[in-house]
Formats: sequence, C-alpha cells, structure tokens
Amino acid sequence: MSNFTATLLLSSTPRKTPPTTPPPQTVDSTHITETIRDAFSCLCTKVYLNLLLDTWKPLSTPSLSTAAAVEVTIIDPTSSGIQIRALKGCSDLKEFEYTYNVDVALQEDGVFRKHKRLVVFDMDSTLIEQEVIDELAAFVGVKDKVAAITESAMRGELDFTASLRSRAALLNGVPSDVFTTLKSNGTITFTPGAHELCKALKKLGCKLAVLSGGFQPLAEWVKSSLGLDYAYANTLEVSTDGRSLTGVVLGDIVNAERKAVLLKEIAKKEGVDLRQVVAVGDGANDLVMMREAGFGVAFNAKPKVQEEAPSHLNSRTLRDILYLFGFTGAEVEDLVDQTASG
Repeated sequence: MSNFTATLLLSSTPRKTPPTTPPPQTVDSTHITETIRDAFSCLCTKVYLNLLLDTWKPLSTPSLSTAAAVEVTIIDPTSSGIQIRALKGCSDLKEFEYTYNVDVALQEDGVFRKHKRLVVFDMDSTLIEQEVIDELAAFVGVKDKVAAITESAMRGELDFTASLRSRAALLNGVPSDVFTTLKSNGTITFTPGAHELCKALKKLGCKLAVLSGGFQPLAEWVKSSLGLDYAYANTLEVSTDGRSLTGVVLGDIVNAERKAVLLKEIAKKEGVDLRQVVAVGDGANDLVMMREAGFGVAFNAKPKVQEEAPSHLNSRTLRDILYLFGFTGAEVEDLVDQTASG
C-alpha cells in the first residue's frame, strides 16, 4: 500500500480546461464544502482508492467548514501507485474539477513532501506577468505577429527552439538598452505573491532558480529582485557598436530539454535529491522539467499543459503554492511575516 495526499484548492480563476462533455451546470462556492468533499470521496472509491475521512485537514482557515484549501490522505492499495495514476488520468476527475472549480493536486505522502530544498521557476507568465519577447516586439511594431508565434509555441503546437529563433529575428534593430527600459517604465511586473513565495521558501532553506526561455538580462533582474540563487536564460547578440540587437540568439537555447538538464545540474551541485525539487511553470516548454522534479506545478497554465503536468494550480497568487506543501494559512502568514521583517 502507498499513502498519498490530495490537496483540494478552490480555484480563484475559471477553469481553462472543460471536460469533453461539460456538466449541465457548475457549482459556485466560497470554500470546499461537504458536498465537494463527498463528491471527491466517491470519485476515489470509483477507482478503488481508500480516502481516510477522518484525515480531512483545513489549510487556508482553521475551520474545515470555511476553508478554500484542504487536504486529505488517500491509500492506494497497490505498491506502485497504479490507482493514483488512474485517478489523475480519469475523465471523472476533470469533470469534478470543472464542476466545482477546484484544483486537485496528488502527491506521495512522504517525508520529502514538506521538506523541499530546491524550487525552479519559469519566468515569463510565471514569476512575471508578461511574455517578454512580446513586449520587445512592440518596440518594432510586430507584437501581434510575435505574440501569435509565442502562443502557438506555449501550447506545444510549434517547436520552441525554431519558434524562438524566428521571433528573435524580428527584433533586429531594437535598441540594446530595451531591457533597462522595460524594467524602468513598469512594463514588466511581478506575478502577485512572487516576492512572498520566494522569501518564504528562502526562510525554509530552499535554493531557488529561474530557468527561462526568455532572455538573460531580465532573468538576472528577476534573480536579484526575488533573491534567487540561479538564473539561466537565452542571450541575444548585440551589434558591434553596442547600440542594437541583431536578432540572433547566441549559445544553447534554453528549451524544454535544456531546462530539465539545468534542473538536474543544480540539484547535483547543491546535493539535493530530485524528490525534494519542485518545478513551476505555465507552458509546454516547462513540462519536461516538471516531470524531472519530484513535484511539478503548472501555474495558471495553458489547457494542454494543465492536462499533461503532474499537477496544476489556478490562482491569483503564487503564494498558494505553499498549500501544496501542506502548510496552513497560519503557517504561511507566519513565514511571510517573518520574511517581511527579516
């Protein structure tokens, strides 16, 4: 037998991935109600999982009757988690999430669940709210064209490496100080909760990294602003006079495979077991590193990515990721308060 933890979080944003046959109506709620808990229990029973009713634990509030985030222990009668994988992949779970606007994260209930040591993040649309190359493209009047390529790549419809080179080529002639401009004029903004989450994770002793398919100048800025330990991204060539970008990407592209390699290299350097690594991203370019990590989270991700990622979270704030580690709202506030004053 294997023990797992299911974390149920009421989504603060509408579901992006309706099931093939949507239910006749969705259920609006401000917390994980008894009806929702009962429906999830029935779903587990349907795939031969034993949900321990007396282990329901409120996370976001002290009371189970008002909590928007809760967790519960599930026993998989198989030794290899076969039934948990069956639950993750079943259409009934997707229908449940859609009906109740709930995200369900399933993790092995072991010592490494709360004790994470390395967390790696995507940058664009994860730690920051924008897709940077789209903002760069605005400087040369090709934003719509670049944005369309970006969206197709993030949905997994185009090869990331080829699409990046195509998009970068459109940036030929953009002033080389454009990254400084984007930082100073307020174009680039951090995702709500990014500072709090990173500070809390540092307080817990985690090493943090940004692995980005974007560009190194902004990745370094994000690293400095959030107190990260590592930053890896792509390098755009600058003209010989130093005044403009050439549209050429230098060196290895930080694509999906490269992100996974970097994750493992950092873990090895820091002496971290991969089971203690978390990867957070939103695009198809992040799926490989999510699978390499002990726990992968698709944050406000594209529909295809939500379907394929180890887990997903639709929220207005990154700090909600702390619930997935089993921390209560009071513990999260304590971490945030300590880091704010520390």
